[in-house]
Amino acid sequence: MSREQPGRFDGRVAVVTGAAAGIGRACAATLAAGAAHIIAVDRDERVNDPMTVPERLWSAVHGDLTLPATVEQLWHVADKAGRCAILINSVFAEERATLSNGTEAGWMHTFRVSTLTAVLLSQAFVDRADGDSAAIVNVASVHAFGARNGFAAYASAKAALLAFTRAAALEWGPRHVRVNAVAPGFVAVERNAHVWKDPHVREQLARANPLGRLGAPADVASAVAFLASDEASFITGAVLPVDGGLLAKLPEEPSP
Repeated sequence: MSREQPGRFDGRVAVVTGAAAGIGRACAATLAAGAAHIIAVDRDERVNDPMTVPERLWSAVHGDLTLPATVEQLWHVADKAGRCAILINSVFAEERATLSNGTEAGWMHTFRVSTLTAVLLSQAFVDRADGDSAAIVNVASVHAFGARNGFAAYASAKAALLAFTRAAALEWGPRHVRVNAVAPGFVAVERNAHVWKDPHVREQLARANPLGRLGAPADVASAVAFLASDEASFITGAVLPVDGGLLAKLPEEPSP
């Protein structure tokens, strides 16, 4: 369910990558609830279904963003819709492997999709902003702040995305483009349902953060919408954790 204010993004075109499901879909739906025209991009064919979003506010681009043809189609569709004012970089890939077993191909693919795609799309987006106010929000992860076995490539790519966020905020601020990021903790989505649908595991995950519950896609989407809105007009280069307080928590010390 969207928590967006009606008309908040009226007349604005928003490109959202990874928009077929999960956090990306929630971001797209939330911005559309504020009257933004969504250019939804994903290699998952479900991106073609606007679901709860009015069809007049949904333009789908079905394709792989590592392919030039998809990127060309994306900007063709976006340029026809109007001036792009918002870019949400939500698409990602990950190789689940130890450092010893990870492959060059896996690392390259993870960085290509999770980091470099955001860089290249942002460059093209800024050129289209043409000096008018615009906002980029990158969807990173708490993995950018801490390590966990098996997530080295993903964590490294997300940390690089945060470094890009800061560099872009510095360079593009004079061009009236704000660049921020969110860092979600564990968010219950279809992709990881095999984990959180186990009641015991779900309880453990919920206890890991001070708020005692799992994150939902709408939690992240609300933060993204805020950073993309005029309410955040003096915020750039920031990273907003959406993690239930996970990053604020030190490991429990054993009782004496």
